[in-house]
Amino acid sequence: MDKLEQAKKNFEEGIKLFQKKNFKEAQIYFEKTLEIAPNSSPTLENLSKSYLETKDYDKAEKTLKYFISLNKEDDLIAYKLLYEIFTKLNKYSELVNLTTDAINKNKFDNEFQLKSRLFYPNFFNSLEEINNTRKKFIDEVDKLIVDEKIPNLDISEKLIKPPNFELSYDGYDNLEINKKLTQLYYKIYPNLKSIEERSFSKNEKIKIGFISQFFSDHTIAKLFKGIIYKLNKKIFEVYVFHSDKTLKGKLYNEINESVVSYNFENIVLPKDFHEKAQTIRDKNLDILFYPDIHMSTNLYYLTLLKLAKFQITSWGHPETTGNNKIDFFLSSKLMEVDGYQNNFSEKVLLSNYLPMYFYKPKVTFTLKKEDILSKNIYSCPQSLFKMHPSFDEAIKKILHKDKKAKLYFIKDGKEILSKMFFNRLKKETPENIDRVNFIDRLTPEEFIHHCGRASVLLDPFWFGAGNTFHESMLYGTPTVTMPTKYLKSRIVTGAYKQMQIDDAPIFNNVDDYVDKCIEIANQENIDLKMYYKEQAEKNLFENLNVIDDLENIFKSIVN
Repeated sequence: MDKLEQAKKNFEEGIKLFQKKNFKEAQIYFEKTLEIAPNSSPTLENLSKSYLETKDYDKAEKTLKYFISLNKEDDLIAYKLLYEIFTKLNKYSELVNLTTDAINKNKFDNEFQLKSRLFYPNFFNSLEEINNTRKKFIDEVDKLIVDEKIPNLDISEKLIKPPNFELSYDGYDNLEINKKLTQLYYKIYPNLKSIEERSFSKNEKIKIGFISQFFSDHTIAKLFKGIIYKLNKKIFEVYVFHSDKTLKGKLYNEINESVVSYNFENIVLPKDFHEKAQTIRDKNLDILFYPDIHMSTNLYYLTLLKLAKFQITSWGHPETTGNNKIDFFLSSKLMEVDGYQNNFSEKVLLSNYLPMYFYKPKVTFTLKKEDILSKNIYSCPQSLFKMHPSFDEAIKKILHKDKKAKLYFIKDGKEILSKMFFNRLKKETPENIDRVNFIDRLTPEEFIHHCGRASVLLDPFWFGAGNTFHESMLYGTPTVTMPTKYLKSRIVTGAYKQMQIDDAPIFNNVDDYVDKCIEIANQENIDLKMYYKEQAEKNLFENLNVIDDLENIFKSIVN
């Protein structure tokens, strides 16, 4: 058998293994193929894909860069795969260079040009990196807005992922950039403006629709299902709109099975954008309620249309939209500070309570007393994209001052951010990194028990906890928080106010934050935990006053 025949045989075996998802073994055969045919495009492509499957990003990147260096006509896939790696790993500068090269060589179509130019990282290694990246990003947006040759896309065919979500975690005020992005989206999708506006007729009952991709096993379902269930159906006619991308799950099934007992209608929206819009408009809604704008690409662009008489968003993603098609932002007197309206493009509606009816978490067993008496256990069980570089200072000081401290974080699904965050902390406090632990992802019940075992929970800076705080109150584990003037950092503060905790651990500087964390973690705090738990049961869980308050707000909007 000559070498070319052997290469062909190796490649075919690699493909068979790849199709069987035996990626490590497939790599062996693809690597053998390259020893004979080092410039084989199909082999370089499939080897890169197999590296991606096994999270060998460095090897994939090296292979793809080699592929591109060959200057082949069929290397478009190499550019796109390398783009995927750079976005996963938040390599912003490398992505900018790749994009420039790809556009100059006509390797990216219109969709990829825009995707690459509108990418924004969800994790940073330093404040300097945030500042530089944000400046470049805003400059790019400004260029696109004035560019008369900007590519146009069909709203029914190509949806660009909005970068608004990632922008909300870098510590800046995003009102102006969100306004600019809204302006840009209309330019990218000119047919949005051609979709006819419609007037809405008066209804006997107040028709209100709740729309989200995440009415399933997700925080959004936990936060907002209670409002859907509990609104007075003699006054409100309620619709729940699911995305065609909504994942099935326990809470999805619960919502679907609750239509009779709680008297509302479930609707799965069609795939086509225009049909989505038409389906919603046909309901002649008084209020369309978006709990979480910016979290779903599939539904985001609907928010640029007027699909109901009034449109509201809220704190499922607690940041202003910059979008004049959204009339109101539902917040709370407990969470906002003086001058709050300046942070929003929408008119802010202030509930007297946190605007949700939150069900007390259910578990199959409860922790024993000794399990919740552990000392020196610090946990920050938040999504790792919330870990702003400024938060590292608090972690470093806790580890330095409390020699018994053990810190816990939860790995992200693909363990990309957890590795990046670990390496960032290792540079910041190398002598204490052995006391920083990243644990595997947990089931909902395991998560609640993890919070119960912790001595203290850390609210990350700039964008804090919401659902986590509420679930942690099953055991009453204190969360120490340091809010800013922005809603996204003030949910824990609002929850403490609703619980009527007068001496809640709320601080405005890092040293006080750290000292309080250490104080709580070094005491047997069963009494404190029991107190917080009792106050949550009185005022936080299943509080019907919330529903009365929201009903009055909704009625005031329509009437």
